[in-house]
Amino acid sequence: MKKRKLISIMLAAVMAVSLTACGGGSKSKEGGTTAQAQYVNTYFDSEPTTLDPSLRSDSYSNEILTNVMEGLIRIEQRDGKYEIMPGDAETWEPNEDESVWTFHLGKDRKWSDGEAVTADQYVYSLQRSSDPATGCPNSYFLAAILNYDAISTGEMPVEELGVKALDDYTLEITLKNPMPSFLESTDASIFYPQRQDIVEKYGDQFGTDADKMVYNGPFVVESWTHNSEIKISKNAEYWDKDNVSLDYVDYQILSDVSAVSNAYNSGQLDVLYASSSEEVAQLEADDNNVYTKISGGNITFAFYNTQDKLFSNVNVRKAFTLALDQEEVNEMGFDELREPLYGWIAPAISVDGTSMREVAGNPILEQKKAMEAEGKTAKDYLLEGMKELGLGDDPAALDVTFSLAGTDDWFHTFGEYLQQAYKEALGVEVKIDFSEWGIFSDNLANGNYQIGYMSWGAYFNDPYDMLSLHMSEFNQISTNWSNADYDALVKAGASEPDSEKRMQDYVDAEKILMDNYVVCPFATSVNHLFTKSYVHDKYAEYGEESLYFKHPGWKNVYVTDR
Repeated sequence: MKKRKLISIMLAAVMAVSLTACGGGSKSKEGGTTAQAQYVNTYFDSEPTTLDPSLRSDSYSNEILTNVMEGLIRIEQRDGKYEIMPGDAETWEPNEDESVWTFHLGKDRKWSDGEAVTADQYVYSLQRSSDPATGCPNSYFLAAILNYDAISTGEMPVEELGVKALDDYTLEITLKNPMPSFLESTDASIFYPQRQDIVEKYGDQFGTDADKMVYNGPFVVESWTHNSEIKISKNAEYWDKDNVSLDYVDYQILSDVSAVSNAYNSGQLDVLYASSSEEVAQLEADDNNVYTKISGGNITFAFYNTQDKLFSNVNVRKAFTLALDQEEVNEMGFDELREPLYGWIAPAISVDGTSMREVAGNPILEQKKAMEAEGKTAKDYLLEGMKELGLGDDPAALDVTFSLAGTDDWFHTFGEYLQQAYKEALGVEVKIDFSEWGIFSDNLANGNYQIGYMSWGAYFNDPYDMLSLHMSEFNQISTNWSNADYDALVKAGASEPDSEKRMQDYVDAEKILMDNYVVCPFATSVNHLFTKSYVHDKYAEYGEESLYFKHPGWKNVYVTDR
């Protein structure tokens, strides 16, 4: 255990900074804006890959987009609860069974070049994202829309997607089945409008520089010095500009954790996401800092290629899942900055305000209790699986490779920890394969892996968001696992109007996933956000409980007494 503690210290020293957007809203604060300059200095540890709403896949791109673009609605935090507020849509209503939604756009919604935001721009954007030729990595979030399935496979033209402009300012979206969480899902970036003239003007360069886009959100990208700095400034054409206090937000690209800490401590940054428990303690002790802890919808996990000969066996997958201790993984890998997770759905994800995790319990803990009650160990299940596969009874003879999508010190040290943990619990000499993300993702798509490690963030606040990743038609995690009962339960839950029945469908679906040991959840992300005491939010003050699924962004932020 002494060596593992050393690994823990090494991991903490090189742990990457976790980023999440800021903003949101609840009870109004008095004296919101002062005469002093209104700006915030913040940072990324890597730059966005693209600002194209149809192609974005990383959190950096998403944060910029949620500030410079506007969707149909905004989910904000008011009085400690989620509240749906107008975005481009002033009002909206569904039909009787909520299978058709009509959105009425405000006629004062403008793009940064003064052009009107219109319904046909939403139609174009949704059609473009659903078109398989576009290669949208998040297109499956449009699966609820009528005819998406056939369009995504090329069987039907994009014009048949269930979206239409009834007039310049009225958008109609028809779903294949009613979906109670559909309205909330439209706050996601994939639902942002796009201008066909701008997309076609810049082609492959669309969204790659500040001047190769137009914007309809609270801010615009004023400048983008690649791998150095991104500056967003207040959008003079934004419909609600009078309620935007900040003149600009400056993002420095700082990949070095020490450089970030030094910049924050010296006052060059107004925001910091703590990267170690030691840093949390130090910053929390200073009254000039405000600490906001946000339990999120992002999770880290291991997953198995169920078409690999060894990991096609459920007992083998069970052994590798039960061999790890989530609390130890959180300590050794994440310096106890996250929260151990024992099911697929993070605690922040709910059904009508009730956390699914509270209802579903903790499957991995229950599985370990059952294992102990049987007088077994994880290694016993491995030996059973090996026998079923005709692989003898020597775990050390197995050829097992764990793939990691990174080559820096954190990944190397985390890989060493995993090797020790599996060796101790199973007697398996696990090899670690390190590669950059592009190679890693190609290997997943081609089934060229056995075990992988990944993090994934929920798009919107409904268990369907994360459960749908494992549906046979999507297979977003590349486990190659398929289960008809699971698919049916996830689909049933997504369209079930009764919240108790919907919750039960989701709980039952997750149970199938966990009982088949397709994934091994590690931890839920927790953002340890520190802001200077002069940075405020009009409706959800920093330091108060912050809801994860509120609309991220700087719209409601202001500064006083800098």
